[in-house]
Amino acid sequence: MTTAYDLAKAEVGTVEWAKGDNPKVVAYFKDSGNPGVMDDETAWCAAFVGAMLRRAGVKSTGALNARSYLDWGTPVDRKNAQPGDVVIFKRGNSSWQGHVAFFVKDRGALIDVLGGNQSNAVNVKGYQSAALLGIRRPPKATAKPAKPAKRPAQIAKPAAQPSPAKEAGKAAAGGLAGGGLALAIWALWADAAQAWRDFWLWAFSFIN
Repeated sequence: MTTAYDLAKAEVGTVEWAKGDNPKVVAYFKDSGNPGVMDDETAWCAAFVGAMLRRAGVKSTGALNARSYLDWGTPVDRKNAQPGDVVIFKRGNSSWQGHVAFFVKDRGALIDVLGGNQSNAVNVKGYQSAALLGIRRPPKATAKPAKPAKRPAQIAKPAAQPSPAKEAGKAAAGGLAGGGLALAIWALWADAAQAWRDFWLWAFSFIN
């Protein structure tokens, strides 16, 4: 069975976009239960973990607060940590700030984790073990794995509307090509005949 950790590994390489918002990151928010976030600038480490868990059929906290995972799952001693366990670190000086990701390897002073929003990307990175707050083991899958949210469809460029003048020109040309040419020639001949008749009437007026 595919685990959240397996799914997370497949996301390595996803990065924030310099211009616009990466739809893959936006999908992490939606799949974690936070569809109202539509950008990749909002801190998304918890969204990434939540999305991977839900895609694997595992219940997440549904929160965007990294420390929300301190009360989730089953507590695990550091020495017993396994790849795929969820690791929570403190960050900054505020009691609510933190970082959450999947455990990869314990290197003593550093703990390698696979997570999102790590230097604005999904990757494996070492964090100071001194900042460790807790390690939690995910519960077993209890729901049907959720499919990743669909990325926003590309809006099709509207078809160019024909110019009325251009269409009128086409209609006129079509009329000449479809039999209107004979009518045009007849009209020119009739005008010439009328002019010739008027000339002779004018000339005979002097003779009389």
